[in-house]
Amino acid sequence: QTACAPEARAYDLVLAYIKGEIAAGELKLGDKLPSERALMSRLSLSRNSVREALRQLENMGFVRSVHGQGSYLVNEAGRGFAELFSMLLLLHQTDRQEFWELRRCLETSAFAAAAAAPDPACLAEMEQAVEQMEQAGTLEQLEQAEEAFHRALLACSGNRLFRLIRNALAAPGQTYRRETLTALDESVRAPLCATHRRILESLRTGRTAAGLAALEEHFRLIR
Repeated sequence: QTACAPEARAYDLVLAYIKGEIAAGELKLGDKLPSERALMSRLSLSRNSVREALRQLENMGFVRSVHGQGSYLVNEAGRGFAELFSMLLLLHQTDRQEFWELRRCLETSAFAAAAAAPDPACLAEMEQAVEQMEQAGTLEQLEQAEEAFHRALLACSGNRLFRLIRNALAAPGQTYRRETLTALDESVRAPLCATHRRILESLRTGRTAAGLAALEEHFRLIR
């Protein structure tokens, strides 16, 4: 534990410094961070400590290091969150049931936000996805169309955090979606497609309660 303390301290110092620069308006997304030498001088840290701190920030998705150029402030937090969620699954600290519950809560909130001011472009994407679901001749086509529908629904909410979380859940979501759709027989696939059509039409007509009911029916069918 003692051996890890210097690196932990370095990370805290570098992160606090960067936050301070952002708050002061000295740094914004895309800007180049001070050089390693500058950070060493300003924070009284060794080169190895600075590099380790920057590496941790890069793993989190807030720094991108370019060989020969330096490090830049970025927003790739979804990547870091995706790795975190992947590790939780591997360590059995979450499971499929909790995944579906998170998705249900996320998309219910997204629908409510979208219903307040539906984006015509997102509605058009959802319409296209529903049509592709209805016309899908293969499991792969159905899977891709269903994924596109829910991606458009979250985008329609206008909430960037919803989309970030959705992107982080994309990998396990794809696996679970394929497993679920493969297990469904024809008698369930038609009602499943119908729930997507009802969700879309509810957004178009402002029938929020009907849309939420259709969304609940959707998750009942796939669970």
